[in-house]
Amino acid sequence: MKFIHCADLHLDSKMDKLSLDKAKVRRAEMVRTFENLCDYATANNVRAVIIAGDMFDTAKVTVKTRNAVLYAIENNPQVDFLYLAGNHDEDNFISSLEIIPENLKVFGEEWTAFKYGNVCIAGVKFTPYNVNAIYDTINFDPYSVNIAVMHGQIAGYKGEEKAEIISLPRLKNKNVDYLALGHIHEHVEGQLDLRGKYAYSGCLEGRGFDETGDKGFILIDVIEDRLSSQFVKFALRQISVFEYSVEGKLDYLTVRAEIINTLNASFEVSSLIKVVLKGERKADFGIDVDDLTYRLNQIFFYAKVVDKTTIVIKETDYALDKSMRGEFVRAVWESNLSLEDKTKVLTVGLNALKGEDL
Repeated sequence: MKFIHCADLHLDSKMDKLSLDKAKVRRAEMVRTFENLCDYATANNVRAVIIAGDMFDTAKVTVKTRNAVLYAIENNPQVDFLYLAGNHDEDNFISSLEIIPENLKVFGEEWTAFKYGNVCIAGVKFTPYNVNAIYDTINFDPYSVNIAVMHGQIAGYKGEEKAEIISLPRLKNKNVDYLALGHIHEHVEGQLDLRGKYAYSGCLEGRGFDETGDKGFILIDVIEDRLSSQFVKFALRQISVFEYSVEGKLDYLTVRAEIINTLNASFEVSSLIKVVLKGERKADFGIDVDDLTYRLNQIFFYAKVVDKTTIVIKETDYALDKSMRGEFVRAVWESNLSLEDKTKVLTVGLNALKGEDL
């Protein structure tokens, strides 16, 4: 018997780092990915899809998104959708429905269990009132294959958002075979105890450059009393950060050509890519961030360029230079300006002498 563990779809996200047009496309694609997941579940005889929180991004869900999700669930009646509200959801989806489809089942504020043969799937939504008690009220049959569902951050894991802390030690020896978690947006797995494991499926689609890497869901397979799982890549687009060092390069045009050629060979045109320029360069080696950004956006769905290079100007490089450039550099070095200000003045001046835009 097969199950899908997914989480953190964050439908209706603003995508405010993208242009209005591309943000609209990405929001539609995130809904489409959920629809694709529903189709996958039906085609692969998946019995239930576990949604471990944060199906939506805000308390206010658009009618268009709500209807699309509802339609996808209703049109896959042989698949159950087991929904746990996360810290972003606030029960906004369920409360807006006049009739809840028979195959949409909701985990409550006490352990709520759904059984499929010898498989028991139980989940609980955190509240200020149950946050400590839930560890003592979990009650799994030791002879069943047991899947627990929670949304929060395991103690000690890096995270920036406020979320309930999940104590793995308090879930040990509770007859849990698989702990399906939501909240962390990357795929993470680990051992819970001698019997079971825990896993974050990560998000289905990355939304920004803090959500790079493979995105998808976990496919769980239970054969008799044995549970196995595998991560399935499922995102429509790849989000990547590409670092490039300018050290040893002679000019911007060479750098631009190398970056474009490398990215073309490594990434699909549907990708979202952030290029981070690093390394030391001379002041008269200009980097045209706007030009590179424009050209990459002609190739890929979205591209961003960040210049983190360091400008290095050595006085000795111009000691014997008898041109106007040498006179300018020596005059600045002999001034009373701070080293930081000298670097700024020299950078602007040397580029001006080259005829570069300032």
